Order: sequence, then C-alpha cells, then structure tokens
Amino acid sequence: MRWLALAVLILVGIAVAVARTGARPAAPIPVPTSTPAPRAEAPRPTAEPHTPIPTTARRVPTPTAARAVAAKEAPTAKPGVAHTAATATAHATATAPPAAPGATSTTSVATGATAIPPAASAGANAPRALPTTAPPSTAAAARDAVALTFDAGADRGYAEDILDILSDEHVVASFGITGNWARANPDLVRRMAADGHLVFNHTLDHRSFTGLSDALGGLSAAQRRAELDEADAIIAPLIGHSTRPFFRLPYGDDDARVATDVSSDGYTRKIGWTVDSEGWRGLQSIDIVARCLKLAAAGALYVMHVGRASQDAIALPEVIHQLRDRGFTFARVDAL
Repeated sequence: MRWLALAVLILVGIAVAVARTGARPAAPIPVPTSTPAPRAEAPRPTAEPHTPIPTTARRVPTPTAARAVAAKEAPTAKPGVAHTAATATAHATATAPPAAPGATSTTSVATGATAIPPAASAGANAPRALPTTAPPSTAAAARDAVALTFDAGADRGYAEDILDILSDEHVVASFGITGNWARANPDLVRRMAADGHLVFNHTLDHRSFTGLSDALGGLSAAQRRAELDEADAIIAPLIGHSTRPFFRLPYGDDDARVATDVSSDGYTRKIGWTVDSEGWRGLQSIDIVARCLKLAAAGALYVMHVGRASQDAIALPEVIHQLRDRGFTFARVDAL
C-alpha cells in the first residue's frame, strides 16, 4: 500500500507540472523597431587621380603660329645694324645734299631707279613711290611687299633673337653689318646667310663718309673705298660671296661724290630707308609698333637695329603680325 500511495503522488505531481506548463503564454517574438544597418561592403578600388598636363607643356596653337602657317606661301622679311648713343642726334639731323651734275649715280635697291640719297631720320619717313623701272617680275613681287632691314654695328644685342623670330614667322630680311661686327660675331653672320637673308656692306667701322654725324672730318675717295673693301674681306668668307654691289652709308651721311667714289669699286646699289623705327632713339616697343604701322606703304623699306639699346627686337613680332593683317608681304631689299 505504501508503494502504491507513493506512485500515485508522483503521477499527480507530474500531471500538475504538465498542466501549468501548457497554461503559460508563449513568449512573443520580438519585432524590430528600426531598419537593420546595411552590411558593410569591402572598399572598391579607385582609379589613379588624373594629373593635368602642366600649362607650360601644352602645345596650344597660338595666333602667332596660325599666322606663320598661313603666311608660308608669302615671301617675308628680316633685320640688321645698331648705332651707338653718340650717333642718335646726328642720325636724326643728317641730310643728303643733291648729287652734283655729272656725278656717277648708284642704283637704289629700294626704288630700282637712279639712286636717291638715303634719307636720314628726320626726312626718311615719307612713303616712297612704287618703282617704275624695275623688271615686271620684280615690280609684281614688290606690289604689296615691304622690306625689313636691320643694322648691326654696335653690340651683339638681340641679333640671335631677331633671327629666331624671323625663322618662326617665315620672314626674310636684310642685314647691314659692319666688318668689325662680323669679325666679332661670325656665327651670326653665317646664320643670316644660311637662313636666306641678304647680308650687305655697312663699312668697316661705321665711320661717317662726310663727317657730318661723327665730326671726324669725313673720308677721302680712297678711304671710302677702303672702308667697304676691308669690310667685304671679313664678311665675304662668312657668307660665301662678296657683298658687292650692296652697301649702306653709316648714319645715312651722303654727298655728291659718294656715288663716283665707290661705284668704280663695284658698289653700285645703295640701300637707304623710308621708315625709321627710331628704336635707336629709345622709343618703347609699343611706340615702335605704332610708328611702323602709321608709315606702312607698299614698297616701304624699314630700318631697325639689333643692338640691345633698341627695343626693335621686342616690337618685331607685333610689327610683322600687324603688317600681315593689313595685307603686306615681306621681301629682301634686292627683290624690291
């Protein structure tokens, strides 16, 4: 009996425990109250940052380059001689007396007719009439052409820069150089000729033939010829031929005897000018440009200088561009 009572009690306990468990409410399933954070993704590889080409390395077409390309078909011009500061006043005041009757005249490269004395600064700027006696082909070439000439007689100056500008712009020009300058700068003289420019004789040491501009008393006929001959002896081996018959008088100083004195020596083509840039006077480049444009005319013959005292080289690119924009082409003086 005792065992039976114990078994009953155990069964009743189990039944009560089961009953309580079934009556307990199920635990609610938790509901999320916010959106779960997205799963972090592995970082994606990024491209290398772009490094812009430095401005200085970019080859962007410039107006200068565009003009140069457009002008390849047109003949163009180049530069030559620098006066010292002591010559400035004389250069502006020198005048050329008329040739005496019976005097032998040289031929002017600028006009193709009987030589007219190269006007010195003050009277050099009146536009010249077009040639009437030049051969038809020369006259046609000169119809819209101007000639740039550069004197080189002082320091080396901007000569190399001028040659670079002329090369970049496809312009041919004419250089009047003294024998002493050629002796000091043979490399530049060779380059002038190699680049297709005319190199002409500007005497040995830029001594005034008349004495008007340097107050040294002038030169005799023999001394005048010697000035040209000695310069030619230095220049000719550098350019491969004589400078004859082309020459320019120092300071533009001329008289009735010059033509007779030098023509017998083979110098028959006297190169003057019609437009003086006046860079040698100390004009600023902006004023040089304005002057060169104001006096521009078909057949004009410009005189500039390579010396460092002049800003002609600084003004040169704009002078070339503006003249081209006005329809002018460039030629050497022997083509006018």
